[in-house]
Amino acid sequence: MATNLLYAQNNHEQVGEYLITGSVTNLSTHLALVGANLSLSVPSSATHSDQNGNYKFSVKQGIYHLKCDFIGYIPLDTLVQVNSNVVLNLSLTISQQNLKEVKVKGTGSPKEIATQSLSILEGEQLDHTRGFSLGESLKSITGVTTFQTGPSIAKPIIHGLYSNRILILNNGVRLEAQQWGSEHAPEIDPFIANRLEVIKGAASIRYGSDAIGGVILAEPKALPKNPGMDGEINAIGMSNSRLGAFSGMLEGAFDKKLTGLSYRLQGTFKIAGNSSTPNYLLANTGLREQDGSAAVQYHHKNYGFEAYYSVFNTKLGIFQGAEVGSIADLKLAIEQTEPLTPSFFTYAIDRPYQTVNHQTLKLNSFYNFENGSKLRFQFANQTNTREEYDFLPLNGRINPELYLKINTQTADINYEHKDLGNFSGSFGFNGITQGNIRKYEYLIPNYRNYGGGAYFIEKYTHGNLLLEAGLRYDYRWLRAYKLNNNTALIETPTTHYQSASYTIGTTYSITDALKLSGNYSSAFRAPTVNELYSNGIHQSLVSYEIGNPDLHTERANNFNINLDYTTSRLLINVQAYYNSINNFIFANPTNQYTRTVRGPALVFNYTQADVYFRGLDFNLILKPVDSLELNSKTSLIYAYNKTIHDYLIYTPPSRFQNSIGYHFGNLSGLKRIFFSVEDVYVSKQSRVPVGQDYVLPPAGYNLINLQLSFRVNYLHNYADVSFAVNNLTNTAYRDYLDRFRYFTDEPGRNFIVRLKVPFKISKTTHTNR
Repeated sequence: MATNLLYAQNNHEQVGEYLITGSVTNLSTHLALVGANLSLSVPSSATHSDQNGNYKFSVKQGIYHLKCDFIGYIPLDTLVQVNSNVVLNLSLTISQQNLKEVKVKGTGSPKEIATQSLSILEGEQLDHTRGFSLGESLKSITGVTTFQTGPSIAKPIIHGLYSNRILILNNGVRLEAQQWGSEHAPEIDPFIANRLEVIKGAASIRYGSDAIGGVILAEPKALPKNPGMDGEINAIGMSNSRLGAFSGMLEGAFDKKLTGLSYRLQGTFKIAGNSSTPNYLLANTGLREQDGSAAVQYHHKNYGFEAYYSVFNTKLGIFQGAEVGSIADLKLAIEQTEPLTPSFFTYAIDRPYQTVNHQTLKLNSFYNFENGSKLRFQFANQTNTREEYDFLPLNGRINPELYLKINTQTADINYEHKDLGNFSGSFGFNGITQGNIRKYEYLIPNYRNYGGGAYFIEKYTHGNLLLEAGLRYDYRWLRAYKLNNNTALIETPTTHYQSASYTIGTTYSITDALKLSGNYSSAFRAPTVNELYSNGIHQSLVSYEIGNPDLHTERANNFNINLDYTTSRLLINVQAYYNSINNFIFANPTNQYTRTVRGPALVFNYTQADVYFRGLDFNLILKPVDSLELNSKTSLIYAYNKTIHDYLIYTPPSRFQNSIGYHFGNLSGLKRIFFSVEDVYVSKQSRVPVGQDYVLPPAGYNLINLQLSFRVNYLHNYADVSFAVNNLTNTAYRDYLDRFRYFTDEPGRNFIVRLKVPFKISKTTHTNR
């Protein structure tokens, strides 16, 4: 058990009566643990950490037995000698017998919205998703599903909302790529992240006006502070697609005259061949991926600087069974239960395919003032290049059919003022400039985009009550360079969007274990360039999309209520939400087909309607004894199109995940042996508009997954090993939110082996790991 106890003796405030105060944090991330249970044996008293992870006991002189526990972490038990005021900061380590679940808690950071639901994926739970894409990794969180395009492309959905309504921050940088595309997966290497956070609900105040569905934060662990050098190797193999992934990381910190300077290098290589369903292989569905990142940081007591650079490279094969020569063949491909062309396994990727390169440069700094206030500044530059290749044309042209390159600069300034009594808060500014270049075939136009927003968040804390409110104002300028097909001339329509977003919420701790919170947010989202001006083939979706330049901004009014009950044996989280969105924009299937030089396609028109989403997330973790844990998750969602008085298309069906796990302890040379069985049931989506889609929704399905993990000690080190089987019964099924359900089944049984080996090159005692 690793702990980090810091004692500081203060002067007596009052003769015979002293305070034990401090904070409870995650040892790896240094983030506050909210709601941790703390107790003193003699005299008997208990409390829990507050929204900032802080706690307080009032005691007399003596020696006390202090216990601290938080679900999913190794409990801390220590003696405290009190003859003056004592500051005791507690850092807890994630339990290796961790509950196989994400932890749901309010955020402890004063710069974010504390009354919104925050779900976190880290530690062993995150390790068990290694090898999957970002979207697939997040599916274990209640309320989060994916919008898929075949076996290799997945975009996260939060409470039924996806694409531009979900902001993704990679190491603090708002991801700006061609994310408007429903089949454009986030360009993030999940191996970079040591922690994935999901904020469910409108989070526009802090992160931007278009975050009306939520925010995903991919956070690397903090750079080391203590001198030394170490690293970590991850290796993954999967039977389905015969995927192999290898990731390595090296990091360290200097001493002597370079104290405060640290660094990290990281790289990932991934390769996969054709995926297989239970009954056939999927032609040309392999992938190649090479990613890398480097970071250097200097921290002084009151100021610091960081530079970060990352590159993401991928090549994705596009299922050839959806790329056919005529409309008749396309209709036939949809009607058949299996692809028309048989396939075999290969790692080779032939046309059609896509390549994506994404580069990110981040520079940030901070300064802590003597009065307790903090100033942070960040600048980022991102360049994203996407190329899409169809079948080789008869004229032998080797250029891509579509080329898009977008360059983005963002700047963020945030100031956290010092606490004024019970008040704390921050204000800041975000700015963005973008330029997009297109070549070859037309799908979206070239464009320039400028935007900015200013915000203010304030909190009031009194006892068990927290109140907060936030206000933001955004402006956006967009000019497109649009081709007029009738005149062959370039037109430059220019649009301006501006509006305010606001939020208000409260949290009240009814008891040490029970907490109730509620939040209301109103936010807007301006139409994106593809929704306004698309006019072309979207390759991997086999869709011809037509924009609408008359679209208006979306306005979302989101209500959510959270109830959390947390003890060392039981965690219950219930979240109910209602999100009403006026002028909701979506690509509506027309049930029509078209024929272009890039082949036949399904036709989708961008339209908008007044809609609402309402739903319930339920999460239960029960640990009746130390070795046994039960986990149950339920996600229910109902969406309705008020404009046409019918259901809203492409809404996630109900999802139920239940698992049971057992810790066997140690057996011979194997340590911390853990085995679990999980059942995932996804119902049929029966609430769909009649006759609006190309095919009826598929049937519901049930999957069984197994997991076995253990640790092997060798020399003075260890390795974590896990084996998993997904879709144990090799069930053939189709998922309603996979656009390739028109053509194929989902992948079948998949055996997975994962190996994680941390190592040390030179002596170090990292307190932040």
